[in-house]
Amino acid sequence: MTEAHSFQQSELFNSALARMGRAPRRIALPSGEAFTLSRFGLSLASRPRDTAEIYEALAAQRIHIINAESAHPALPQNGYRQLIKPAHIACLGLSPDPEAQRAAMRPKWRRSLERFEAARPAHIGLSQRAFDPDQDAWLLKAEAAQSRARRYKSYPRKLTETMAEVCPKALRLFTLSEADQPLAAMLFALHGPCATYYIGWSGPEGRRLGAHWLLLWRAMQDLPIRRITTLDLGLIETDHSADLARFKLGSGAEVRALGGTWARLF
Repeated sequence: MTEAHSFQQSELFNSALARMGRAPRRIALPSGEAFTLSRFGLSLASRPRDTAEIYEALAAQRIHIINAESAHPALPQNGYRQLIKPAHIACLGLSPDPEAQRAAMRPKWRRSLERFEAARPAHIGLSQRAFDPDQDAWLLKAEAAQSRARRYKSYPRKLTETMAEVCPKALRLFTLSEADQPLAAMLFALHGPCATYYIGWSGPEGRRLGAHWLLLWRAMQDLPIRRITTLDLGLIETDHSADLARFKLGSGAEVRALGGTWARLF
């Protein structure tokens, strides 16, 4: 069966949780499946497949909280009430045609990319390969330090390492480096026909060289070769991270509203 669209519902994510001793519950239906987690006596489904059958099954299985893909009418029909308004994410459609992808970029973003491409010295390398938990431990340390400094919540290091164990080719690392010294990196999780932007880090020299433009563009060329058609670039937060939102949308991504958080008491 093809994996669900969202990272939270993928075999990659849930198999790693199971190996870590936090086995999700799998609800299987003819139209797909849903993974749920339990904590503090409450059950949660995060971004399940957006079908009436799935929502009916989640209600029948007494799932208390649903972070929905959309405000589907089946949610209130099955007794759920919206608690939190929808967040918005940036979704980038990928094409095997580089010219089509460049044409979809916003002009300012494309001009910045062209400038950074032209200015990149020959000794500054761009590479890509499967993530290796031992060889690439530096990135997880850098991400942990960055999340503390910028006060955002990142995925646990153990989860990343375990995903690489359960599916060694599913985490794809893109690195900008000088003489084998990393200057910046982007890590993507591949699940079915989709990929999710998972970690991004850059040092001062990487930022000066426009690393994230160069790395994202390289990923946009590489991922379609791996039959990836959609890249989830994560949340769009214009109030607190306006520059990051502009960067994501400038690449050609579109804003998509999720469904918000819904709850039902049983």
